[in-house]
Amino acid sequence: MQVCLVTGGNSGVGLMTAVGLAKLGNHVFIACRSANKAAKAIDYIRQTTGNQNVTFLPLDLASLESVRNCVKLFNEKNLPLHILVNNAGIFNRRGTTKEGFELIWGTNYLGHFLLTYLLLEKLQESAPSRIIMLASDLALSPSGIDWNLLVKKTPLNFIKLYAVSKLSLLLLTRELSQRLNNSQVTVNAIHPGFVQSNITIWHRLSKYLGLGISSEAGAYSTLICATSPDYQNVSGKFLDSHTQEILLPKVAQNQELSEQLWERSLLWAGCNQQQKTKNNYDGNDEIWGPNSLLLTSNEIADITQYIFDKVLRKLPIKILLKQVVKSFIRFDIGSLFIILVQVFTKSFYMERHLDSPVILQLCQDKNLLERLNAHLGENLVLWRSELWVNYPAQQLIPFWHQDSYPKLLKGDGKTIHAYIALTEVNEYNGFEYIPNIYLKDCQIKGTDPFSGNQFFEISDEVAQKAIPVVLHPGEFVLFTDRLLHRSVRNNSGKVRLSLTLRLTQPEVKVLPGYTSNFQEPVILQSQK
Repeated sequence: MQVCLVTGGNSGVGLMTAVGLAKLGNHVFIACRSANKAAKAIDYIRQTTGNQNVTFLPLDLASLESVRNCVKLFNEKNLPLHILVNNAGIFNRRGTTKEGFELIWGTNYLGHFLLTYLLLEKLQESAPSRIIMLASDLALSPSGIDWNLLVKKTPLNFIKLYAVSKLSLLLLTRELSQRLNNSQVTVNAIHPGFVQSNITIWHRLSKYLGLGISSEAGAYSTLICATSPDYQNVSGKFLDSHTQEILLPKVAQNQELSEQLWERSLLWAGCNQQQKTKNNYDGNDEIWGPNSLLLTSNEIADITQYIFDKVLRKLPIKILLKQVVKSFIRFDIGSLFIILVQVFTKSFYMERHLDSPVILQLCQDKNLLERLNAHLGENLVLWRSELWVNYPAQQLIPFWHQDSYPKLLKGDGKTIHAYIALTEVNEYNGFEYIPNIYLKDCQIKGTDPFSGNQFFEISDEVAQKAIPVVLHPGEFVLFTDRLLHRSVRNNSGKVRLSLTLRLTQPEVKVLPGYTSNFQEPVILQSQK
């Protein structure tokens, strides 16, 4: 008996593939999103084949966290893995994955990449073993990969992204076959043909119009490639629904493109990362910490989930519209710009402490206030809060800058900034700063016309001296307006959420402008 895992094994070609594998007496795992659909499929397989060794694994390929959890659940069963069939896919849905990748490519390719990558060691330990990728003849149409399209919402021409997702699977097939050359793990791709499946309405109608082939016929090549002794040593091939080889176009044989896709996939899925030792920030560079909020890890996790589910999904539309009107009247271009950034980028949310008690609760944390009081004294003036959501492959503020805000603050007094990690912050997704000893080598490049903050030009040699900020959820650092820093491109494979608070002393006047909700600053009472 062999152990098999089929993604999307609850319907269509995936279901028929699972049936075929179960008929041979194998232990078959069906990995899909819906537990109800999986239960129906498992009952059907058991009744059809008489094989009771059919098991459900929850898997949402549009969530890299779900992929990791699926692998964790499988590994906990302490079983080998002989056959992995990456069958699941979507065709005409629009949007982004949980981590912010284009939905079709992220589901069809990146989710399967991470699943396969995390199971590679298991497959090698279980060798001889086989990996099957369900591709499409549409993979033959793209001339290349536009990387920028992969980190945006699905465009109108979704077919292009579907084709690129299938081309990516062909490139992955080729790359893995080379990397696994002497491991007795084979990797092949299958074009099942035009199948009477449920992937689109046209596929569903095709059987009534006498078009296409059945799901059983669509699973034929997959089953042959996965089980026949004739294919035990065949790897790196693209086969049609009759197991005939399809010649690959030059783009699918491009070694440089294949390696680029592999490296980007590793970064975007958060693979192969070794986190640096946690840093301590002693104030020599105008940054202090890490310190911890007076909250347990479970409380932080609950608050973070609430922010994702309730706060970020529900923009204060009335407040924003009111600010838009005020900005037009005052000809406040900066505030209009900030509002547009919040609405369209969905990575930056300002002043949510004014409408969300959960955010205000974080601002009033006892441990946080004690640290702030030590720097600013009593009666802290909270004049701005910013929620930052950094999705994989994105870089929020790529410019080296200092947070001084000379056009928004007036008067003599100290200022401080608090950066609170609500998810893991590390060298792959947070921010980095330049030590003070190198500031003399940094030249001013420009100025933000709205805030007055300065941008700096820094040589590659100095940039390599940058120190990353590493924090666990619920930890925070404080820093002054002298800290020269920038965001890091998120290569962690996970969404990073943080809360930045801007604070000053009562003597400093906060000027209107460059805000989505100008109100009188909130006074945070001293803990003394």
